Amino acid sequence: MNKNLLKIWYYTVIEKALLYGASVWGGALTKNQIDRLHSIQRIFLLKFTRAFRTSSTNVLNVLTGIPPLHIVAKAEFIKFRIWVNRSNEYNTIFDINLLDKYVPLKNIPSRQKLINLDSKISNADYEIYTDGSRIENETGFAVCILKDEINIQNYLFKLNTFNSVFQAELAAIEFAVNWAVKEKVKVNIHTDSLSSISAINSANTRSEFVNKVKSNIFRAKDMVGLSWVKAHAGIPGNELADQQAKLAITSGEKFVIPAPYSHLKGLLKNYIVNEWNEYWNSYDSASGIRVRGYINQVSTKFWTKSVYGKSACLSVHVHVDIITPKLE
Repeated sequence: MNKNLLKIWYYTVIEKALLYGASVWGGALTKNQIDRLHSIQRIFLLKFTRAFRTSSTNVLNVLTGIPPLHIVAKAEFIKFRIWVNRSNEYNTIFDINLLDKYVPLKNIPSRQKLINLDSKISNADYEIYTDGSRIENETGFAVCILKDEINIQNYLFKLNTFNSVFQAELAAIEFAVNWAVKEKVKVNIHTDSLSSISAINSANTRSEFVNKVKSNIFRAKDMVGLSWVKAHAGIPGNELADQQAKLAITSGEKFVIPAPYSHLKGLLKNYIVNEWNEYWNSYDSASGIRVRGYINQVSTKFWTKSVYGKSACLSVHVHVDIITPKLE
């Protein structure tokens, strides 16, 4: 089986099963518990690499690009503490005051869980096209207001580097809704973001930011229609919004919304690699020292390469110098 498919299978099935409940127990593991996790993980690492059973588990982790389970468990624990418990003990990873909040479903009013907007309302005063854009870690959005097919006003906003294009798309829709309420007019809003419409229609979102958007839409639902338009299909209003959203990245007015949950997950991936690096460089066995001569920084890349039908790491415990020229 393809090694990348094996890794996907491991991450989506095996690791999730082994780390079930790690958000509770992953923060204070004893040495015996860590050793137990390693011994279980080792079974799968050996399967992936077809290495000799005397091969070091730590070396197998590095060669397969699969982090030690105790570090991943700690990251799961930290994620829960930050996202759900709002603990500030990990502010060195990210300031929770800048992060979106987790909202239990029971705290969301039932009438706001499911929002069914008409795709178009009759007698609308304006047609509004919205779009979000992200280029080289910069994010922005635009709201373009048209009356009788004439562009009368554009609003351009620049978000923080940690904000996602999904958030930008939602923020643009929310701004258009709030503009309609403020001006006391009826509008049809057009977006090319299916994910935004899905989030608005979903009854299961736990993001405070998304639920705030839904709440504002709920209050204005008789004044607003919301429809999806195909991107880059030559629709003038959508093409205008796309151009303005790109412009917003450099010249838009500063607009503040919280960092998404996905940003926290990305930071914790970096945390795992950093912790793993420290763990790997403190591993002082003979095989660890030899392999560090070639791989001194860990990576989630699969280092082993098939040679003559066998895994290149088969002889890692004996002849590290033989396999390293084969590393990808």
